Amino acid sequence: MFQAFILFFSMLVHPLHVSVCDVVQKNDEVKLTFKIFYDDLQTAMGLVPGEEIPAKYSGADALIKDFISKNFKIKVNGKPAELKYKESYKAMPAIWTEMTLSNIKVSELKTLEIENDIMIGLFNDQTNIINVALKNHKKNYALNKKETSVKINF
Repeated sequence: MFQAFILFFSMLVHPLHVSVCDVVQKNDEVKLTFKIFYDDLQTAMGLVPGEEIPAKYSGADALIKDFISKNFKIKVNGKPAELKYKESYKAMPAIWTEMTLSNIKVSELKTLEIENDIMIGLFNDQTNIINVALKNHKKNYALNKKETSVKINF
């Protein structure tokens, strides 16, 4: 019942359910920046605003890193790639999280496969926008419940 109230309240705060992930080149490194509405993120994690972070996490960074790692998968040249957490910061009404791909150089990219399930199970109208600017490829993708992944060839 309480979860239903939180879900209803978050829909009143902002009727748009969207996350954004920018995948860009910084020198020869692949940098990912996530923007997720703060209240949606708390709801997805089963938290109530002001509630203590569960004891199994060392802090908010660990909680956010775990959430993104469970809901955002990436493959480079057909092989799973590891996301390396850099930092998160709050810029209301959103949380911004910066990550990089571990041990992956932009110059080595042939294919990139992204599966983005962020908030898909929480909101039927969730859209996850992915903006890619790598090599000479600049394109935007809108993923949703029906289409949660994209494959990009370079």
